[in-house]
Amino acid sequence: MSPRLLLSLFLCLSPVGVTPSLAHPGHEDQLKAIDQALAKAPDSQALYLQRGSLYGEIGHFTEAENDFARARELGPPERVDLAESIMLYGKGDLAAAMMLASRHLQTFPSDPEGFRHRAFIARDAGDHARALADLQTYFRLQARPSPGLFVSAANMLVASGRPEDALAVLDQGLEQLGMVPQLQRQAISLEVAAGRLPAAIARQEAMRTALRDSARWKLDTVDLLQQAGRKADASRLLQQAQAQLAAQRDTPARRALEDRAVRLAEALSG
Repeated sequence: MSPRLLLSLFLCLSPVGVTPSLAHPGHEDQLKAIDQALAKAPDSQALYLQRGSLYGEIGHFTEAENDFARARELGPPERVDLAESIMLYGKGDLAAAMMLASRHLQTFPSDPEGFRHRAFIARDAGDHARALADLQTYFRLQARPSPGLFVSAANMLVASGRPEDALAVLDQGLEQLGMVPQLQRQAISLEVAAGRLPAAIARQEAMRTALRDSARWKLDTVDLLQQAGRKADASRLLQQAQAQLAAQRDTPARRALEDRAVRLAEALSG
């Protein structure tokens, strides 16, 4: 089983220290199926890796460690490092998880998922420099990274007092992935925090097509225009948003947007 497949199957992204989940019927069925397969193939390294990873996922760490130890006896031990590191990360043993993740990457230096996993360990250990370096390597090796990882990198840079570098990372994600509203909204927040409202408005305008000129997009734009002192433009767009909402089906989401439109109207009239 390849390192990438192992990580995609078993990577635990929960924060360290979360109480392990109890096995539910789905886990029990999976464990039963693996046990049956092991009865027919008792020397299968892949099956012990599978079961060890599943045990780690549900918090049965002793059983997981036993399975990983057996897997090391049955095949190339380097194939176990990543799966065991993932289990140790879920257990909260960051030092041991880091050691195995680093050893895995020495053996498989082109594995993007290994760098992603190690970045999470480093982040939780407070080593933002290493986490950011590993994420940049992941971005280089992975054609379609998760947008959330660019946001994670940007958040670490902001926490380190480097908002301009954070903005650069978000723009890197937008260039690599195309217009992703999650990234652009984060960039807009940074532009607003830096007092660059024209730049924030330009970024907001760039999302119009991607968000289908939605009422939410209009209200977000109204907010930015109001902050920039462009009350006439904000009022015109607010009227369009209110008309658009009036024509929509009554839902909690629509009512929430209508309430926001009322607050924006009050702000504009103040």
